[in-house]
Amino acid sequence: MKTFLSRRATVRGGRDGTVEAHTSKLVFPLSKPEEMGGKLPAKTNPEELFAAGYAACFASSLEYLLNEADVAYTDLEVTASTALVADGAEGFKFAVTLTPRIAGLAPEEAEAYIEQALAFCPYSKAIKGNVEVTIKK
Repeated sequence: MKTFLSRRATVRGGRDGTVEAHTSKLVFPLSKPEEMGGKLPAKTNPEELFAAGYAACFASSLEYLLNEADVAYTDLEVTASTALVADGAEGFKFAVTLTPRIAGLAPEEAEAYIEQALAFCPYSKAIKGNVEVTIKK
């Protein structure tokens, strides 16, 4: 398999540590969410970073598909909401709600591209069968 793109990030210290993205040199402090005993002001956490990554990847997938089809649109936005849910004796798992919006398209056309992006997006492929993903209209 040919690698198209590769990136690295390192976490030091777990939930109360830091994340460093090697290429961009971005450093994010991490903290436990308040729901897990963390203190305010909150910093970012794995759930928030997953939501950000998935939203960005899904939006990029929509953009790619629309551009490849030469479809004109005025704006696009994707919000990803992650939930960490109990998984019985197995621990925890994610559930995700995606709220995509493509301005400038008829609702039926936008819905068709959203479904295509769900099959095309690398994040969607990576979690298929493992994470419940709901598309919110």
